[in-house]
Amino acid sequence: MLHSQDAEELSNGSDTEISDSEFVEYEYVFAGPEKSLMPELPLEKEVSENDIRSAIEKFAQNFDEVYPTPGPALYMGPLHEAMNDSLLDPDPSKRRPLLLYLHRNNTPSTHLFCKNVLCNREIINYIESNYLVWAWDCTKDANYQRFLLMLLEHAGPNVTATVVTIPIDEYPQLICLLYDQDQVNAIKVIYNPDDCTSVDEIYMRLLSITERFNSSMEILKDKIQSFSILSSCSWSPPTSQLHILNQQTDEFRNVASYFTNDHCQIICIERIKNERWCTTYQKEKKTIDERLHFTQTDRVLFHGCLRTASEEILQRGFHQKIVGIHGTDYGDGFYFSTNPMRSHKYALPDLSRWGERTMLICHVIIGQTHHGHSTMETNGIQYDSVTDGSEIYVVSSNRQILPEYRVTYKYIS
Repeated sequence: MLHSQDAEELSNGSDTEISDSEFVEYEYVFAGPEKSLMPELPLEKEVSENDIRSAIEKFAQNFDEVYPTPGPALYMGPLHEAMNDSLLDPDPSKRRPLLLYLHRNNTPSTHLFCKNVLCNREIINYIESNYLVWAWDCTKDANYQRFLLMLLEHAGPNVTATVVTIPIDEYPQLICLLYDQDQVNAIKVIYNPDDCTSVDEIYMRLLSITERFNSSMEILKDKIQSFSILSSCSWSPPTSQLHILNQQTDEFRNVASYFTNDHCQIICIERIKNERWCTTYQKEKKTIDERLHFTQTDRVLFHGCLRTASEEILQRGFHQKIVGIHGTDYGDGFYFSTNPMRSHKYALPDLSRWGERTMLICHVIIGQTHHGHSTMETNGIQYDSVTDGSEIYVVSSNRQILPEYRVTYKYIS
């Protein structure tokens, strides 16, 4: 392992001056946003884990062809597998921070960073000794959006919020994922695009993160979160149908009235129609009503999500794959809020749709509810839902959820 005094020598003789001729030589790679080290994975296309693995392999292959060294060894697999093999290795002594390299071809700083930092032999050795590295090319908007969806699903909203607030023109980025204080945290390694090519700066920040990780190992838990749900509580409805509401109707105005914040601009409201889903929900409600001898067991609640996540819900229902993407502060399950602005933080902007956001308005059977906490398992308990006692409700059975509207809006700051 390098010592701090060695950092002063890292750049001596290691950094290579970049000439204009090199940009001409690799113009086919760096010419503009349409160029990429990774094939485009359209959002409307069903992408398998093998597709993700192949895309990262292509990234590594293209990187090796352009730059003087292959750079740090990359993890050849989906993001969630990289997290499991770094942050959650069964052997605590093998756990390491996960370093995300987010590439974007159409910035000169990317070329400088790759050649001067990622190809620096001392940096490579230090990273490979202390980190697991997962890379993604965000040059294509579709790939950037897919990365955010994967990050939201597997690392949670707080980490995703850290990444989404970084302007795209400040790429490339190194983001380190740590498991600290019972949650996944994201740390920016590159604070300023102007210093992203400084080997000394990058090394010192990596060293600091490594020390933080090592100091937290004593309080690491064996698991970040559990994604299990009783299969008997889950089901898959047929694809829902959508009907766009006329903005001049009372129905449109009634739904829009939920969004009283002046910063919210409603673009479109769609009524969700799914007779089989509705029938299943009504049967579940009747069962819970009869058990509790009470009929007011459901509430209208909000669920903010990515556009692509809403499409999956409308096609497959609230399924096991999305359990945990809104956190696990109150146990595992599907999270909703009584306050649309609370759910707004999870409705990340879709850059391919000019920053539009998506929120589902749902009927949710809360039944007999209980104050929840992060370690409780909602499935199999004697309650129908758990709550924070204020705005948040969590249910584990997707039979207790019936989406009624999908709202597309923009947040004007």
